[in-house]
Amino acid sequence: MTVNKVGRPSKARERIAEILRATATVVARDGLANTTLSQVAAAAGMQRTLVLHYFGSRDSLIQAFVDEAVAAYGTAMLRVDNDEKLLRRIHTMFAPGAYHSREDLVVWSELVALGARDPHVRQRLHALWARRWLPELEQQLADQYPSASPDEISSAAYGLACLFEAHWAFHLQGITGPDRQRQAQHSAQAILDSLTTTAP
Repeated sequence: MTVNKVGRPSKARERIAEILRATATVVARDGLANTTLSQVAAAAGMQRTLVLHYFGSRDSLIQAFVDEAVAAYGTAMLRVDNDEKLLRRIHTMFAPGAYHSREDLVVWSELVALGARDPHVRQRLHALWARRWLPELEQQLADQYPSASPDEISSAAYGLACLFEAHWAFHLQGITGPDRQRQAQHSAQAILDSLTTTAP
């Protein structure tokens, strides 16, 4: 057992964060299936044995990375500026910067693909959508459109989520540009307008 000297806090948390950031870099570059401990260690600028010291195995590292990535996306996508109007926030979802970086977008697509094969990852992503993102979006829409019915709110939230996911999936396939952004924003606006036209 290692005892830290007084005044020198453990570097474990810092090292783990460095390794997970390096893992994201490797995943974005090579994909989850091709991510190895050696590649992660090289990206982190440390020895492979040090990565093993903190995570024990590749499977443990990937599991920790998935958990960390899902949690990070969950927090990032729920950023809410109370002073920013809902319409502006939704339009921002389809603009550059919706994802912090292209690397983040690629990592997210890797998680989605892994969810098709891995029940644990699929469960994590399902919980993220069903318990956090969709309910939060529904609440924001309900606050903005109090006359809309719960079913209308739920349908609008799901429609916006589908539009968002498809827009950025197309982006990775090269279907991108200012015109595509405007088209997505126009479609999002149409969904929001439906909540005002159906109100009694």
